[in-house]
Amino acid sequence: MNAQKGLAHLLFGKGERWAWASALSYAVVNVMIRASAAHIDSMLGSLLRLLPVAVLAWFVLARSGAHELRPSDPKYLGAKPIAGLVFGGVVSYVVGNVFFFRAMVDGGLAISVNSVQGGSVWAGLILGTLILRERPRWQQVAGAVVIAVGLSIIAASQLSNPGQLWYQGLLLAVCAGSCYAAANVFTRMVQRSRSALFPVLACSAAGGFVPLALIALGRMAFDPAGMLTGLRAYDVGVILLAGVVNVLALTGIAQAARHTSVATVNTIGSSAVAFSFLASVIIFSEAVPPLMVLGVVAVIGGILFGQTGRRPAPAPAAPVAQAPAEAEDRPS
Repeated sequence: MNAQKGLAHLLFGKGERWAWASALSYAVVNVMIRASAAHIDSMLGSLLRLLPVAVLAWFVLARSGAHELRPSDPKYLGAKPIAGLVFGGVVSYVVGNVFFFRAMVDGGLAISVNSVQGGSVWAGLILGTLILRERPRWQQVAGAVVIAVGLSIIAASQLSNPGQLWYQGLLLAVCAGSCYAAANVFTRMVQRSRSALFPVLACSAAGGFVPLALIALGRMAFDPAGMLTGLRAYDVGVILLAGVVNVLALTGIAQAARHTSVATVNTIGSSAVAFSFLASVIIFSEAVPPLMVLGVVAVIGGILFGQTGRRPAPAPAAPVAQAPAEAEDRPS
């Protein structure tokens, strides 16, 4: 029956709602980073952005007894999942964030955010399929293609600014997005089997915070002026505040990964493009060539199409059993 196939609609389950909330939070983070990225060292900025996440996650985990990290405890996550989360933290918070800070400086907010999301979407599709065996829906693949086309249009729109290193910002942002997608894969590996929000955040934060802190201390020891040159208290405050909002964004990703696939999480995460694009125009007065507008529209269209699916038609109602009719009075 044709009715059994259901109608196409925009998927909006619990996982999708968490992913949309995370995307909105990331848009706010992007605006804050854009405001200070040019005045702060990328390594130091990444460390400050991660600090609120690490402090909150480890505080909550310590108060709860850290059962998930104790091998003798029944709630223990396991050595491999913990190692994966730590490794994901290194890839995301160290490599990815440093790339993203540099991309913001070279490419600006609009092109950097678009490229990060594009790299995240495609890396999420590929890694989710290869590692997690989560086959994407055809709508997600088609949406990712449209997103890639939109990013190409955005890159073409920057050709009118030969003095800007837009191409370097684009490549760095794509690499950053791929790093973020890889971290989401490890989060999904843990969260799809059990709910472990703060252990996930704590392990991932440790994977990023420890290397960043060691690198920062080493650079301070050998070249203190290099890292602190041009540093302003205002920029430190903005990045720390971005880290606070980043807690909400990471919580949204971890919770979304509990209920839906990495491909879905990363595809919806690209909606941060729309918010960041508006901010780039309204707040930072960045140039908006017509091609860039067309590219952003294509990216948003790809996101929405990638989230369409078919709602199963409701099962036909079971026939209501009727009580046997009472015997009619018969003439005696």
